Amino acid sequence: MNTKILHISCPDYDFDNLDIEKVSECIDDALIDKFSNQKVVLRGIQSEKHDIPKDQLIQQIIDIGSDRYALESKNEVKVNDRPIDLFGFACTAKRPMTLSVLEGFHKWKPMSLERPQQRADIWMVYDANQLENVEYFHSYYKVKARDGYVFKDPEHKTEALLGVLVID
Repeated sequence: MNTKILHISCPDYDFDNLDIEKVSECIDDALIDKFSNQKVVLRGIQSEKHDIPKDQLIQQIIDIGSDRYALESKNEVKVNDRPIDLFGFACTAKRPMTLSVLEGFHKWKPMSLERPQQRADIWMVYDANQLENVEYFHSYYKVKARDGYVFKDPEHKTEALLGVLVID
């Protein structure tokens, strides 16, 4: 499988005068152009929060199908003794699709309180049919959450990854 890598520029993604709706439109346009009307799971991440350079992180994602390159994490969430592979947003690739994810980074607590703010500059697009949605208890919000996913075929994670959008 050849994962599509999309590089875009998004000049509105500027914290001096952040307009989340314009940023969402910029990302949506690029994703819809490549994945129109497909059922997908989106995962947006902030590359600056990783311990490796952005280009290496992108290559890791392509090579293993996920940004979870560390085997164990203190923040790991498990369901039935199996770690959740990713947290994402299930949708059909049509507008609006990224706005709620961006709001999670820049409008809602606790992430909106982080300083300095960082861009969600890498977006993974997964085939929703190759992931299983799992419910878990969210320890921060003290609620059942439904944004966790496990790969149906953990030996072939890269086949579930349809594309990676990178904001330069």
